[in-house]
Amino acid sequence: MNQIDRITNMEKDLDIVIGEIELFKKSLMNFEKVQKDINRISKYYGSKVWYKDKEDYENNKIHNIKAGILGEDYTYDMLEDNREIAIKMLEIATKILK
Repeated sequence: MNQIDRITNMEKDLDIVIGEIELFKKSLMNFEKVQKDINRISKYYGSKVWYKDKEDYENNKIHNIKAGILGEDYTYDMLEDNREIAIKMLEIATKILK
């Protein structure tokens, strides 16, 4: 590869990386902001109150609301995804810092 091609290719790579870093920074800030909501959901999910809400919903004492939180799959999957993302971020950070 000649000098012009090398510099041109590196410049393209730099532009891509800068754009992706900016996008990640925004996403990371948003991800950090929702952690308080995730913690609140985690405390609710499987609690006595959650079981009571679930029972009332299943017995039609609660009507006409979106209640995915009372199912087990959505919430469990979200909590696992959050955990897996945290682990992946640690793995990536470790590689970067080494």
